Amino acid sequence: MRVAIYYLPEADDPLWEAGCRWLGWNPESALPCARPAVDGLAEASRRASRYGFHATIKAPMPLQGDLDSLVQILSKELAAFPAFTLPPLQCVQDEGFVALRLSRASAELARLADSCVRSLEPWRRPYTAEELAARSRKLQHDRQRQYLQQWGYPYVFEEFIFHMTLSDQQPDSRLLEAAQSYFGNLPAQPRLVRSLAVLVENSPDAPFTLLQRVPLAPCLVPGPR
Repeated sequence: MRVAIYYLPEADDPLWEAGCRWLGWNPESALPCARPAVDGLAEASRRASRYGFHATIKAPMPLQGDLDSLVQILSKELAAFPAFTLPPLQCVQDEGFVALRLSRASAELARLADSCVRSLEPWRRPYTAEELAARSRKLQHDRQRQYLQQWGYPYVFEEFIFHMTLSDQQPDSRLLEAAQSYFGNLPAQPRLVRSLAVLVENSPDAPFTLLQRVPLAPCLVPGPR
C-alpha cells in the first residue's frame, strides 16, 4: 500500500467536480467520471487520471506502520495551521505537462507542506537501492537526488512546486488550450485551504482513493469559501 497527502479542492467547490471530470476519476466516490469531449484527452492523461485531481503535499509513499496513527498525527499537525486563502490558480504547460499552478507564491502553503513532509516521515518505508536508482534517473540536480534519498521525493522544501496535474507529459499545446477553455475562470476564483486529504493506493497501479479529509484549524480572518 502507498499513502499520499494531497490538497484537494473542497467537495462543494465547483473546481473539484470539474477536475475529476477532466481526469475521468473521482477519488472520493471511487468511481469513473464522464470526461469532457476533448480529442485525445484520455490518451494524454492515463497516468494523471490514476492519481486523481490533486496537488501533492506529501508524495505517495510505501507505508510502514499503522495508517490510523498516521491520520492521528496528521490531525494534530493540521490543528496548528489555520485555514488560509490559496492564491489564484492558472492553467499552464510546463515541460509538456498541463497543470494548474499558483499565480504567486504562498508562504502559508510552503510552511504547511514542509511541516507535513517532516512530521509524516516515520510512516514512509525507505526505498531500496534499486527503487532509488529508478526514481533518480531523470533528476538533473544533486539537491533533488539528496531529497529523494532523504525524504522519498525530490520536489520538497526549496524544490516544492504546487501543481494540479491535468495531463501526462506530451508536446501538444492544443490540450492546454482545451483545458483553459474547459476550466474557464474557475481556477482563479478565491478559495480557502480548509483541509488536506489522505489517499491510498491499495495495490500497484490501482487508482488512488480518498480515505479521509483532515481539517485545518478555523481561519483567523474571514475569507472566501
